[in-house]
Amino acid sequence: MSEDKTALFIGAWNMYLRACDIPATGWNTPTAEYNFDADIKRKHRFDWAFVGQKVAIEVEGNAWNVRGGGRHMQDSDLEKYNIAAAMGWRVFRFSPAMLKRDPFMCAAQVFAGLK
Repeated sequence: MSEDKTALFIGAWNMYLRACDIPATGWNTPTAEYNFDADIKRKHRFDWAFVGQKVAIEVEGNAWNVRGGGRHMQDSDLEKYNIAAAMGWRVFRFSPAMLKRDPFMCAAQVFAGLK
């Protein structure tokens, strides 16, 4: 996960908590780079995860295009999301542009998923 992606989501999340006067506590503090499927011997990681609530955040980009990954990287991402769904995870996906354009809306969607 790039520092830029880290800053985008955490900035949006912290802004939302402050605006709504919600104290940052353990239940609403996400874990970075969470390996959600280690128990089935896989190495998929979410960018951010609220582990207790099984809510994950992925900040998408076209890094697979930049790295030269192409379609097989898209397939790998789809496999990751399918495994997550089968394990009961709710995955919120955002682009960097979405987080820049309306960070409050993105954070509000995730917060609603935590309830």
